[in-house]
Amino acid sequence: MKLNHANLVTADVAGLCDFFTSHFGFELVAMRGKDAFAVLQGIDGFTLNLMKPGKGEAAAYPEGFHIGFFVGKPHSVHAKHAELANAGLQPGEVQELTRGGTRSTTFYCHAPGGILVEVSSSES
Repeated sequence: MKLNHANLVTADVAGLCDFFTSHFGFELVAMRGKDAFAVLQGIDGFTLNLMKPGKGEAAAYPEGFHIGFFVGKPHSVHAKHAELANAGLQPGEVQELTRGGTRSTTFYCHAPGGILVEVSSSES
């Protein structure tokens, strides 16, 4: 079994689409409606759908909800952090953490539409 896709609800479909295509290697496959629904595909074939909330609804996620990207080495985390900072996105501080006995280099950044994104690498 393989995970096929994820669907993120956001008030800013166009902004979030640009974030993922500009900084995380996704390709825009389709945009439907007036920036209401986007289909993105990652370099690994993963599909990420972005859609506006229903009429009268707000995009809301539980506290701590985020999506994470894993990169191979800590220097790649620092490079992505600098890239996002240079784009004016205000990523959080890069942290050296230990999770379950594994050291990781990690930061979080709020993407357009309020989606929290994690970028990390680990060394066991």
